[in-house]
Amino acid sequence: MPATVFRSGMTSQLSDGDPTEIDVGGDRQDGLFDALSDPQRRFALEYLRNEGGSVAVDELVTELVAWEVGRPVSERTSGDRSAVEISLVHTHLPKLAEAGFISYDAAEGRVALADRTDEVRAQLEVMTTD
Repeated sequence: MPATVFRSGMTSQLSDGDPTEIDVGGDRQDGLFDALSDPQRRFALEYLRNEGGSVAVDELVTELVAWEVGRPVSERTSGDRSAVEISLVHTHLPKLAEAGFISYDAAEGRVALADRTDEVRAQLEVMTTD
């Protein structure tokens, strides 16, 4: 029999179901949400998708700086680019590669979408339609 909970004049029924039977996606879902939790990573995936799946890291850095800084190229500083490049190369691209969304060749300076990107296409479309 479900338990009744009273809160400030309201009542609600709690389920007798076993909470361990609730499936919220597990480790795979956690990895998906973790990889998509950062706006720079979402931008990188969306940019790669729009560009056909493979670009030079320098191109991705340039586009990410333009998006993040939101100023014309003539008004951006080398510090803007450097900070974005460091975070992209040392944090975001490795994290996306580890999650299986991209292949990242640091030696060649290239990044490409991996097959797993289909899993996140719907989430990317929702996140980037604002």
